[in-house]
Amino acid sequence: MDKAPTIYRVILRMPVKSDAEQLWLWRRQEELNRHQPLIELSFSQLQDDLIRCGYRFADRFSGDRFHWIIERNADRTAVGWITLSIRNRLHQIGEIGYSLSADFHQKGYGTEAIGQFLNLAFRELDLYRIEAKCSIHNEASYRLLEKCGFRREGVLRSYLIISNQRIDHYLYSTLRDDLKDDSSIRSFQ
Repeated sequence: MDKAPTIYRVILRMPVKSDAEQLWLWRRQEELNRHQPLIELSFSQLQDDLIRCGYRFADRFSGDRFHWIIERNADRTAVGWITLSIRNRLHQIGEIGYSLSADFHQKGYGTEAIGQFLNLAFRELDLYRIEAKCSIHNEASYRLLEKCGFRREGVLRSYLIISNQRIDHYLYSTLRDDLKDDSSIRSFQ
């Protein structure tokens, strides 16, 4: 019996110039800054970076950093973003970064978005290993990674400076071989 197609509550889409305004507001949310060392960018720099790192994807990896907007399917509301940084092309290693606006925490959107991202990264972009790092104090983030199949590999001591303090971070990874053969995982469009 054929399985009915899965309907996702969120999609990943390429950024557009108008997304910079929402990103600008999100990056000022105290909840998001508590655990991330976001680089201070002017609005113009943020807009340029967003577009540059989105459209390079169309060239099949002509760059080393890519952005997607996480958008709620029901009403096309942007709820967060995902970034992919290519760490090593030869060895097919990438690193995910992600944030959801504080208004959209604890609703399952992150789980769906990361699942779609992994499908994209492993099946369509031919990466083998995806790494993620998060503050040891960011329980919501590391629980999300674990729920999505990432495994904790260790602690990066005094890894990043956040709010003028060096903070330990957990290193997580997942491998293409870890991804379940689940045909219901949506392909990126």
